[in-house]
Amino acid sequence: MNPPNYYSEWTKLFHQLKELGQEDEKIISVLEKGRLEWTSGVADKIVKCTYDVIEFKLKYTTRLFQQELDHSRGEEAAIISAIINARYRFDLLYRLCRLSIFPEDVKESLIQVVSKYVGDSQEALLESAKHDRTGQLAYTIRHNSLIQQQTQAPAAAAREPVEPKESASDPFKSRRRVLF
Repeated sequence: MNPPNYYSEWTKLFHQLKELGQEDEKIISVLEKGRLEWTSGVADKIVKCTYDVIEFKLKYTTRLFQQELDHSRGEEAAIISAIINARYRFDLLYRLCRLSIFPEDVKESLIQVVSKYVGDSQEALLESAKHDRTGQLAYTIRHNSLIQQQTQAPAAAAREPVEPKESASDPFKSRRRVLF
């Protein structure tokens, strides 16, 4: 597959993303390498195609996720696996939203649509987990969220500045003790 350079090539790949059984990751990788002259007529059509793909994929991901949850029979490992699979599918959509052909405002708008859907799905999962009397399901869902975790700051950035030694004039001032 060659990276798309013309509107017709882009729409062909977008339509392939809406077909079941396609290798989405491969198609998105090709799209990420593509180029497109961003003119007003083409831009509107590409953005509409992208929203159509996102809407289709969000519904499809939800359907697959629900099927995996239904087959989990309450087993924690199967539930976690279903969450991880859904998170992977959502990550592919985030990649689609971040294509280099889109201006920043379009990227942000597309990402916001996906983020809202993922956030609402996470909230719905937590709400449905309230019916579990043991609390284990809610714990599993909270600690294996559908929402992709942001990359954490490097360890060096997390270090605290060295505090000066306490003065003799205030010997009772409390200090925070850190154990290594």
